[in-house]
Amino acid sequence: MDTLTGLDSYEEFVPKLQSLIDNLDDKIILIDYSDIKHFKYFNDTYSYKTGNDLLADYAKLLSSNKNNFLYGSRVVSDNMVTVGLYDIHDEDILHNQIITRNMLIENELRSKYKCNRLRICTGVYFITKDNSNIDAETVISNCNLARKIARENNTEDSVVIFREEMSSQINHEIEILSTIDSAISNGELVAYYQPKIDSTTGKVSGAEALVRWKKPDGTIIQPDQFIPIIERSGQIIAVDYFMYREVFKFISQRLQQGLKVVPISINVSRQHFKKLDIINYVKSLLNEFKIPPKYIEFEITETVCMADTAKAMNFIRTFHELGFKVSMDDFGSGYSSLYLLSELPIDIIKMDKCFLQSEELHKKERVIISNIINMTHQLDITTLCEGVETSQQSEFLKSVGCDIQQGFYFSRPVTGEQISGML
Repeated sequence: MDTLTGLDSYEEFVPKLQSLIDNLDDKIILIDYSDIKHFKYFNDTYSYKTGNDLLADYAKLLSSNKNNFLYGSRVVSDNMVTVGLYDIHDEDILHNQIITRNMLIENELRSKYKCNRLRICTGVYFITKDNSNIDAETVISNCNLARKIARENNTEDSVVIFREEMSSQINHEIEILSTIDSAISNGELVAYYQPKIDSTTGKVSGAEALVRWKKPDGTIIQPDQFIPIIERSGQIIAVDYFMYREVFKFISQRLQQGLKVVPISINVSRQHFKKLDIINYVKSLLNEFKIPPKYIEFEITETVCMADTAKAMNFIRTFHELGFKVSMDDFGSGYSSLYLLSELPIDIIKMDKCFLQSEELHKKERVIISNIINMTHQLDITTLCEGVETSQQSEFLKSVGCDIQQGFYFSRPVTGEQISGML
């Protein structure tokens, strides 16, 4: 038995679950694997003793449904798995019951411990007679996978039912995480560049560096297929550093050859804000390649700025001191855009492509875009609108004074050789 919660030890729990599966009749087994989001924050803030008290209450509340609860176990820390037996065979009804249970437990814990950030995330697995040829360890693993997906959801309920396709998703993630480091060392990552167009002259006035993963067989993996995965693991930092070096080298080579050079923007992951090692790395690149900082622009997202404005301010000021410009990407996608403009010394805003969702801009979109541009110009901030896909959009942006445009209407991201040809 787990002495803290009174639940079964994991070693006791697994064979009991296996026996229940092996002897299942016409009922349905509901296994749910839950944890408390922000529990580490709670421990760090209120002490480990209070955290243990909360875990004991949490376990008690999980097992309070005597009609259906059979037994449970604390797997590790705040991770708990419970088993219930039901006559109902409607997954939607049972799903809603778990949602309701979680809400009641959350309200109870929030009230007692005065912590409104606590939220329960749960993965659920159903077993009937039809799918009872499965072992207990696999069931628990599947529940845990669904729980991890629930933790990434922003929905209020955070209860996810396991589906078979989730296994292929996690296998894909494992493959990405296990091969990204070798991909960097083997030269599989490639820097692509999407041109930025000056609205007045119609010429290329800059570019954004974007990573592509080119496998040995020639297959290209797009960023949205691997960037979110390696960002969560922290491996994005190595990819960012690879891209920074590629961009510095690209600009240096063009300067040495006496060729035209335009500013290139490079993305900054939220992971860099946990510790600002990026600053020392960029300084080392400046010393190595000796390029004027005016040719480099660092892009931070609006979301990152909202998450920690103080760190964002420190970041921007430090890079300004080094001579770099800083832009805010995805401007308008969040809720605090105007506040951020008043607080942060941003050089450039990149208006989110959500403003250009329709090919023909409607009155509301036109009013919003034109007023953002007018406002930012009064603040001496350069405006860039991304996601431009039609001539009508481009002409409108030009008419309201948008400084720079970017999008498939002008060019998709291209190789270094191709962007050199454009320049």
